[in-house]
Amino acid sequence: MNTPDIALLPAPLRGSPRRDRSTSARGAGLRAGVLLLRSLAAAGAFVAVTAPPARALAEAPSAAGVELVVDGAPWTLDPDAVRAAVGRELGTSVTLAAAATAGRPTLVLRGEPDGRVTLSYSAADDRRIERTIDVPEDPDRAAEAIALLAGNLVRDEAAELAAAFGKRPRETTPPPPPPAQPEPAALPAGAKAAPPRAARPAPSAQARRAARTAPPEPPRCELPGAKTVRLGADVFPFVGTSTIDGANVVRRYSLNLAGGYTAGVTGLELGVGVNIVSSFLCGAQFSGGANLVLAPARGAQLSAGLNLARGLWGAQVGSINVVAGPVTGAQGGVFNLAAGAVDGAQLGGINVAAGASTDLQIGVANVAVSDATDVQVGLVNLGVGAATGVQVGLTNVAASQSTGAQFSLANLAAGESTGVQIGLVNVATGKVEGMQIGLVNYADESPFSFGLLNVVRNGRLHLDVWGLESGIVMAGLKNGSDHFHNIYGIGIRMTGDRPRMVLSLGLGGRITLGERLYADMDLLAYSLHEPSSINTSAALMQARAVLGVRVFPELAVFGGPSYNVAFGDTAEDARLSPYGSVPLGIGDSDAQRRWPGVVLGVQAF
Repeated sequence: MNTPDIALLPAPLRGSPRRDRSTSARGAGLRAGVLLLRSLAAAGAFVAVTAPPARALAEAPSAAGVELVVDGAPWTLDPDAVRAAVGRELGTSVTLAAAATAGRPTLVLRGEPDGRVTLSYSAADDRRIERTIDVPEDPDRAAEAIALLAGNLVRDEAAELAAAFGKRPRETTPPPPPPAQPEPAALPAGAKAAPPRAARPAPSAQARRAARTAPPEPPRCELPGAKTVRLGADVFPFVGTSTIDGANVVRRYSLNLAGGYTAGVTGLELGVGVNIVSSFLCGAQFSGGANLVLAPARGAQLSAGLNLARGLWGAQVGSINVVAGPVTGAQGGVFNLAAGAVDGAQLGGINVAAGASTDLQIGVANVAVSDATDVQVGLVNLGVGAATGVQVGLTNVAASQSTGAQFSLANLAAGESTGVQIGLVNVATGKVEGMQIGLVNYADESPFSFGLLNVVRNGRLHLDVWGLESGIVMAGLKNGSDHFHNIYGIGIRMTGDRPRMVLSLGLGGRITLGERLYADMDLLAYSLHEPSSINTSAALMQARAVLGVRVFPELAVFGGPSYNVAFGDTAEDARLSPYGSVPLGIGDSDAQRRWPGVVLGVQAF
């Protein structure tokens, strides 16, 4: 048996213990060095991943802080409050400076003539960027808005912030070029290329809404597969010519006694009782009882009782008119109902349109549950939908998103915006775009509310204290819209032989002349009452023109000339002027006096 040769491995050399310890030490050192290099590599990778971009580091303010230069900012802003807010936003020290320092990050705040502010940032590397925004009227909110803008300018994120404030940034970048179109594939020899197809523009939102709300096409005056006859007559439905010809018949002329039934009419149908058409009507129906078209009708339905159709292109005249679909034409009766859009008119005692749009309703009570209602005329009008055009009646109610005009004794618009309200009582739970004229007006917002009592929830509200040359001292509220207001006051007259309580009521208008300056033109009526009996002893009518100046953000002083006319129970009661007055010249009574005066007061905002 042959045994293969096996080469034996040499045995490891054994040295001295000192040499073994030296070799072991070198191996341990080598392993420690490799471990250290691996640790450094891992730390470097972590720093590279977590470190901010170079641009972000360049945009951060330096450790020395940022300077803030205030150049004609709105006077209501406190520069120190703005500085503190900017410091909190940037997380660094911010100092007020009279002018920019070269080489230092600087923010410059500048007020604009229209009430806006412009903030510019100059970095240490001479990079400069600025934005203009509207700021809130409240000083604290304005400071926070400016601080937010400052943080975004320093980080170069002002484009997004300007968009949030509704302003387009001044520096705009050109839009990216359109993507390159792929090259068309090569055509085989002899083949012709198809002509390019024009791109179809996407329909606009208005076009899509018009397509949704547009009424369908009127019915065609034919019925495939039906038998056409010139004349048909029934005593009862299916009793008459319909017994012979069947129900699938289109009649040119149709005569019915108690009732008749046919598929279609293309001319005239007369009946004493009930006319029933199943497929279409193109013509006219007259009946003493009812006209029933179980499909769209094109023409006219006239009856003493009920007219019914699934769609109407024409007119219905009867006691009760019902269309279970759109109406293009008119309905005239005691009760009119359209379950679709009405493009025409409803004239009757009670009109109801529950479709996408309604043009005209005239009746005692009108209801339009639709997206758009143009005109309603009646004692009671109700429009519920996205928009209501015009309502004229004793009571108008529009629960629509937008209401055009309302004219009645009482008007209520419960929507986002209202155009015009004219009536004794006008209520708008949203914003009035036009005006309110009435005895009592209420609106959330209104540029023009004129009446004896005007309440504008989000309008001007001031507390006034003023005095007259006649010794009358008053305190009152001034509330109203941007340009018109009401005045309600209570006070006392200490001069004279006895003190008297004074009540006042007034109307006025305001003209804003600047940030600190305004002018008011007011008409006021004062009544003087005896303290013991509350009886009126004198009345004072006053026209005044005052000029107001804001000395503080929440306080103004005002004053100006006035013209006064007093009426008293006696001549002594009418002598309210301390420097004399002259008779009014009406009759021989001396209890009517007139004189020029002066008004001085303060107003709290």
